[in-house]
Amino acid sequence: FHRAAIGEREAARILEESGYAIEGAQVAGGYTLRIDGEPVEVQVRADYIVQRGSSRFVAAVKTGAVATKITTPATRRQLLDYQYAFEVDGLLLVDAESRRIHHIVLPVRRRTSGFFARFFEAS
Repeated sequence: FHRAAIGEREAARILEESGYAIEGAQVAGGYTLRIDGEPVEVQVRADYIVQRGSSRFVAAVKTGAVATKITTPATRRQLLDYQYAFEVDGLLLVDAESRRIHHIVLPVRRRTSGFFARFFEAS
């Protein structure tokens, strides 16, 4: 926990030095999904919402050898959550220890046939 808190403070400096303006820290967001037709609210909290130029980003701060890698399932899932929960132009993964900012682009896929298409049409 202590390492993460230090990483978040360092990430704020890294972001600002890289030209990002911090709009908010520990920003709450969310989205609604359906389970068996019933709405379920999903709440998430982003480390930072930042802006550079006219673009806004969620910045996820990570420390350590594993969490800073996009190949780490928990990190990737968190970024997918952020993509749904916040109206931003992109995602940033901030490696606080190496002082690197990674721009992440997640694919958006829409199925036009099969189970998912039938499921969403029925919702």
